[in-house]
Amino acid sequence: MSDDIGFAVVGLGMGRGRAQMVHDTTGARLVKVVDLRAELAKEVAEELHCAWGDNLDEVLDDGDVDVVLVMTPSGLHGQVAIKVLEAGKHAVTTKPMEVTVEKCDAMVEAASKAGKLLAVDFQERYTDLSQKTKHAVDTGLFGKPILCESRLKWFRTQEYYDAGGWRGTWAMDGGGALANQTIHVIDLLVWFLGEPKQVIGRMGTHTHTIETEDLGMAIIEFHSGAMGSVVGTTTYPQGIYWGVEVHGSEGGVSADLNEGGEVVWSFLDGMENRREALQRAVPVRNIVEDVVSAVRDGTPLVCDGEQGRRSVAVLNAIYDSARANGRPVEF
Repeated sequence: MSDDIGFAVVGLGMGRGRAQMVHDTTGARLVKVVDLRAELAKEVAEELHCAWGDNLDEVLDDGDVDVVLVMTPSGLHGQVAIKVLEAGKHAVTTKPMEVTVEKCDAMVEAASKAGKLLAVDFQERYTDLSQKTKHAVDTGLFGKPILCESRLKWFRTQEYYDAGGWRGTWAMDGGGALANQTIHVIDLLVWFLGEPKQVIGRMGTHTHTIETEDLGMAIIEFHSGAMGSVVGTTTYPQGIYWGVEVHGSEGGVSADLNEGGEVVWSFLDGMENRREALQRAVPVRNIVEDVVSAVRDGTPLVCDGEQGRRSVAVLNAIYDSARANGRPVEF
């Protein structure tokens, strides 16, 4: 137990599941959970056998805490993470990293000054599908990258946006359907294809009373010459539908990301044996395993602050282009 990495979780909406993940991960120890709702914090603490509090300072002053998972609304990630880093602890934020590139830059600078890790929890990067796709792109199994299509068609009620008062706002959510939900596949797109060159975006609000969008689309050109497309909405009438398709000059993958969804790997005639070479890019399978490995062994994070910043930069560029009636935004 003495060499376990001590974790605290701040914000127990999505953070409740992450607290359970810490509890269940070898090499990690859940020290404390924190939420402004003291009753919720106490409930989770009793369930997972850890300390609890309703004040961030209790975590910052706790010598047993090495890593803090920041699970607050998006527009507060920077404020909390910078305090964590300045207190000499590693920081992890949920997605997106923050709502503006400027706030991301401040977080990266704080991590550099503190000499601590800054990680972003994009859970889809850890799946077998995403790991194998990344490995295939990076090792040339697909040949020259050509296109990545990312799409997310989900449904959210007006009550969902009204709850908590922060969803669907520019200040706290950083946007709407693109920022909160579609950011998962936007992140995969730029993770697979690399550095963007130009973005063209469009957005609209159709079935919700929110200040941001419930439908967004984009075309992204990459420095490699590859192209990407984004479709994201919370107006789809039923259930959950999302997926990615990536292909190059010699192979590709089409994937429905729903649980149990179909995955099709395709290669040119005579290259089908490349399926046998598909493997995970890294062994860690979630953010907690990732951070434990990085702290203990110095392994690279699956998504560090610089990579988390890039997804926000693409998101902001889509919005900037959309506000300018589709004018291209250069990186």
